[in-house]
Amino acid sequence: MPGGTGAEKEATPEVQALVEQVKEDLIATLGQAFATLEASHFKTQVVAGTNYFVRVHIGDDKYVHLRIYKHFSGSVELHGVRHGEVGGVGAQEELQYFEQNRK
Repeated sequence: MPGGTGAEKEATPEVQALVEQVKEDLIATLGQAFATLEASHFKTQVVAGTNYFVRVHIGDDKYVHLRIYKHFSGSVELHGVRHGEVGGVGAQEELQYFEQNRK
């Protein structure tokens, strides 16, 4: 559905690869590295490319939500992070659209 986000799905190897591509930007944004960065679930939104909203396990019982933009050309950028001030968000917190909060 153009404009809206699709249904939440289990993460795929492609989604994990996107997380790996933005890893350094995530570390720079949050000011710390994490024991693990494992995508668990995602939603997509088709725009002039695709926004991926991804739930990522960062260790212990902590997660962050990432907004990753993949342009039709193949370039990938981290556009946003929801992280509960690095305390993480809950494993069951629903993935939702959120505005770009990183430039």
